[in-house]
Amino acid sequence: MAAARRTTADNSRHLWLALCALAAGAFVLLAYVLWSAYQTTWEESRTLVRSQAGLVESRLDATLRRIEASLGDLAASIPEAALTDVSGEVEKAAIEARMARHLRSFPELAGFRVIDQNGHVRYLAGGGDYAQLDDRPYFISARDVAGDGLVFSEVVISRITGHQVLVVARAVRDAQGRFLGIVSAALELAKFEALFAEKRPGKTGALAVRRSDNHALVVRYPPAPAEINRSLGPTHPLVARIAAGEREETLSFAAQSDGVQRIYAFRKLEHYPFYVLAGLSEADALEVWRERAWAVGMVGGALFLCLGIVMYGLFRAQAQAHAAATALAQHRQQLREAQRLAKVGSWELDLQSNVLTWSEELFQIFELDPAETTTSYELFLSYVHPEDRALLERSYRESVANRSSYDIEHRVLMPDGRVKYLRECGETFYRDDGTPLRSIGTAQDVTSRRQMEAKMQLLGSAFQHSGEAILISDRDNNIVTVNPAFSQLTGYSAEEAIGRNPRFLSAGRTSGEEYAAMWASIHETGFWQGEIWDRRKDGGVYPKWMSVSVIRDDEGSIRYHIAHFTDVSSERAAEAKLHHMAHHDVLTGLLNRFSLKGRLDQALAAARRDGGRVAVMFIDLDRFKLINDTLGHHVGDLLLIEVANRLRDAVRDSDVVARLGGDEFVVMLTAIENSSGVALVAEKLVKAVAEAYVIEGHDLYTTPSIGIAIFPTDGGDGDVLMKNADAAMYHAKNAGRNNFQFFDEKMNSAALERLSIEHALRQALSREEFRLHFQPVIDIASGRVAGVEALIRWQHPDKGLLAPGRFIGIAEETGLIQPIGEWVFWAACRQLAEFNALGLTGICMGINISAIQMRNGNLPILARGAIEAYGLNPGQLVFEITESVAMEQPAETIRILDILHDMGIRLAIDDFGTGYSSLAYLRMFPIDHLKLDRSFVEEIGQTSDGSVICDATIGLAHNLQLKIVGEGVETAEQLDYLKAQGCDLVQGYLFSRPLPADAVIEFIRQRNP
Repeated sequence: MAAARRTTADNSRHLWLALCALAAGAFVLLAYVLWSAYQTTWEESRTLVRSQAGLVESRLDATLRRIEASLGDLAASIPEAALTDVSGEVEKAAIEARMARHLRSFPELAGFRVIDQNGHVRYLAGGGDYAQLDDRPYFISARDVAGDGLVFSEVVISRITGHQVLVVARAVRDAQGRFLGIVSAALELAKFEALFAEKRPGKTGALAVRRSDNHALVVRYPPAPAEINRSLGPTHPLVARIAAGEREETLSFAAQSDGVQRIYAFRKLEHYPFYVLAGLSEADALEVWRERAWAVGMVGGALFLCLGIVMYGLFRAQAQAHAAATALAQHRQQLREAQRLAKVGSWELDLQSNVLTWSEELFQIFELDPAETTTSYELFLSYVHPEDRALLERSYRESVANRSSYDIEHRVLMPDGRVKYLRECGETFYRDDGTPLRSIGTAQDVTSRRQMEAKMQLLGSAFQHSGEAILISDRDNNIVTVNPAFSQLTGYSAEEAIGRNPRFLSAGRTSGEEYAAMWASIHETGFWQGEIWDRRKDGGVYPKWMSVSVIRDDEGSIRYHIAHFTDVSSERAAEAKLHHMAHHDVLTGLLNRFSLKGRLDQALAAARRDGGRVAVMFIDLDRFKLINDTLGHHVGDLLLIEVANRLRDAVRDSDVVARLGGDEFVVMLTAIENSSGVALVAEKLVKAVAEAYVIEGHDLYTTPSIGIAIFPTDGGDGDVLMKNADAAMYHAKNAGRNNFQFFDEKMNSAALERLSIEHALRQALSREEFRLHFQPVIDIASGRVAGVEALIRWQHPDKGLLAPGRFIGIAEETGLIQPIGEWVFWAACRQLAEFNALGLTGICMGINISAIQMRNGNLPILARGAIEAYGLNPGQLVFEITESVAMEQPAETIRILDILHDMGIRLAIDDFGTGYSSLAYLRMFPIDHLKLDRSFVEEIGQTSDGSVICDATIGLAHNLQLKIVGEGVETAEQLDYLKAQGCDLVQGYLFSRPLPADAVIEFIRQRNP
């Protein structure tokens, strides 16, 4: 039966497909016929307008040709006296009669006119007044343009007839070309409108004549008085076509005069400045097509009507045949839908044939295709989870044996590893003799229910074991339940909390406005989170971070509130610590640069408002770097902490103490009366910082250099005050350290000067601006030049030749002393090689070594490279280091000096006596020379102390088997004294200033013949 139903359905489907194909073919044929008629209509429309345009063009061209001929005849036949005779009556009747004969051949003309050179109408044919026309543009054009060609006027209202006319004129000239007047013909445009009305294409078509030189409208039907003499716009398609030289074309556009869309054909006159337009409106063209379409539509409609009757009859027959099948299918579908909604499938097992039948929903539960699956009891058992298979079989067999139904839940293992839960119910039917015939049952997919139960169990477990406190309250905000974490956090048990409003937890620190905003957010959005303060049962107050959400019923009303919260006391403490770290120096606990700027801005704002004063003290520790490098950063940090404590204790609580970094501090004083009070505080700071420090067993000393700038006299904002205080601090450094200086403009100029020198110094090496000068060192015993000391000079592009005192200090502070020192070293070695090449042998080259060069430790490598590069004798090199540089890191100094000494390089201690070198270390240094500082040499003959120091130093050097060099010898008395005391070598202005290389070479040659 099912096969018969399928066959009937297939036949019906094929018949319907054939009928639909027939209907579609008829529709396509009808559409093609209409489309073909549409194309034909448009082609006929274009042909029509071309024909009309050609007809009007021929008529207009012929008329203009005849007018041109007639005007030529008239111009030739009019005697010259007829135009120049004062009386104006010479042959007037004869001339006007001749003109009237010409006029009879032109129905479209209003008349002929003869106009003299003054613009007065002398003769006319066609009636009208003898008017004055000397102001007409066509008269002026015919008079002023040489030749006797035709001149066409714009459309004008005739002063002779009062009608709208187009004037065609021709000049009359004598044999010498002198202008005598014109002959003209006036085209009556109303005659052309009448002609166009007869030839008009279609009901809403249009005919027009336009000028081809300026596209002005001459005549049109339907009339458009407002458009007469109006030109087309430059973007009009006709303008481009005419400009391109086209004489005829068909195109579509909306008319400028009435806006009607038409198909236009234009024809341009070959010999005259006009073109003709014939236009057929699209509405007229479509009207023809509609008539054809109506006829085709009637025929097509009749065909479709017949086809519809046939299809309706077929439909009725099919509907009656389909009704019974539909009712049956509907009942089955209802059963399937009921099973699908309940996720219940049914099965039946024929125990005699062992055939198992499944419903469609059961196939869906097992995710099998009914068309590709053969059901069997074995297939069913293969899907049952192995752990549940034995229990299921036992339950089924006991049911059959006991003639009872069974109800069991078991798992199904899908091929991809997923597990489903089924609830299976079944029972068995028997024969009268007790033989089982068939078993029927249902299988319901309860996976979703089991998952929901597991999820609810999980949520309950999460509620109970959550680390966050959770409470649930009803619509009236009375607590329904709490979790154990709530009790741990608040100290209240569940019994103490349930039924109460959570407000009993409030610590009273959260304002009513904040609670109102919280409840407004909960009611409007269903959610709120934020921080509030609560009180524990033991009275302890704590901040908590709380989130509140709501559960609504089906009507959208709030049913429950769910709040979960945690104690954020530790987080707030961490935030406070981070805030302190962000605004304070980590090492000393003082305010940092960022906080100082904020405090300074606030203080300045208050001072501006109240007319007060603010002082900024910029403090830099003297010789701190030496302590840091010698004893280590750990000791340096402890010293900085102690300095910070002393600064803080030395000022008021309202004053600000900050650390900028390194050994730089700032003290800001507010509410100061005058600079004297600031000076007292500065003296107090100098004294406090300068006192001895005992740190890890070391007695340490450091002093402050303090620069002071005061608002408003020294600056109007914080940046300027800081800059000026910094400049004053540098002035304090230059003044000998361990003091304070107030800022003045001279310091600012000095700071700017220093900044300018620093900037130029950074480019001096690349610009090769440094020079070496050499001061001779004289052997006292022989008077010969024993050596020279290389001294750097800077050839500044603006300031001239600068001595090292102007820039060496800046170079040391900025770190530029390292590359400058290397340049001096290599330049001096190169010059020593040049001395040797010139035959000036036995000359030693003294080179000053900076502290940075000593600390880098690569000095021996540098020296070895220069000796090898220039082929120098190491004994000709004298490395001079100051006493203070030697004592910065004495152990490292001894190591490096030993290496240099082993290389054969001579070593000298420069400025001896000005430092604090230990005699024990001095004995350990492998030096060859001691250089007596110029400050002691200057005192020879002036004070007994100077002489005593010189005597002691010379004796010390000789006892240590060292040579002594006296620096800064400027008088013969100084020389005689040093010579008498056994000084070995001297240098100074008494012999020579530092000289350029060429000059020192000449000096050596003179002293060393």
